[in-house]
Amino acid sequence: MIEVIEENERYIKFLLKNSFPAFANSWRRAMKSLVPTMVIDYVDFYVNNSFFYDEVIAHRLALIPIKTDLNRYNFQEKCSCKGVGCPSCQVIFRLNVEGPKVVYSGDLVSEDPEVHFVYKDVPVLELFKGQQLMIEAVARLGIGKEHAKFQPVSVCFYKIVPKITVLENCNLCGACVNECSKKILRIDKKLEVLNILDCSLCKECVKVCENKAIKVEETNDFLFTIESTGALPVRTIMKKALEVLIEKAKEMNKILEEVHQTS
Repeated sequence: MIEVIEENERYIKFLLKNSFPAFANSWRRAMKSLVPTMVIDYVDFYVNNSFFYDEVIAHRLALIPIKTDLNRYNFQEKCSCKGVGCPSCQVIFRLNVEGPKVVYSGDLVSEDPEVHFVYKDVPVLELFKGQQLMIEAVARLGIGKEHAKFQPVSVCFYKIVPKITVLENCNLCGACVNECSKKILRIDKKLEVLNILDCSLCKECVKVCENKAIKVEETNDFLFTIESTGALPVRTIMKKALEVLIEKAKEMNKILEEVHQTS
């Protein structure tokens, strides 16, 4: 069960309830490394007499997120062109500018208007008088497992939601309240927990309690925080990661069945 706490197109914070650490971590890893995005993969330089090496410019372009449509493009290795490169598996960005000028990501022109840099105001380099840059940059689909530049998320982590229990032998000494760095404990006639989601499971409150009147335990609930680079909506990333995990589980079941039949 999922309970959304905060959300917009590029950011979400939600509770994954009554689950398991293995699934939570698999989902997190799938969102980071198995969801495809389109990124600049290589650049052809025709003219570059700037102060920047070709490799530096290509590297900078590869790190700028590109708006991705997963329904329109194929992986090159699965495309009918056999990886040669065609309009079904790659998009070409072109640039031809002269200085003096600061070159921004928005200056590159995509052959597909629907596929463009998410942020158009990212500075790439500065050209001075007499300098020119003419390039063709080729973008393709890839996954974070292949290279970090393909990761669709800039933030993707979870933490275990704890359960805090106050026992009857609590004498309201306040030691746990003073020790809690997250300030989630309060004494108001009795010891209260203000916001359990802020607890970091450091258990410092347990260590300073001489009566052992407070217990902090792990639960099967997980608080996720995910932020998209902008290449894909955050819900698309979540859904696609689950689809990949399902396909991998089916493939694993098939392998196990084959092993069982041959044994």
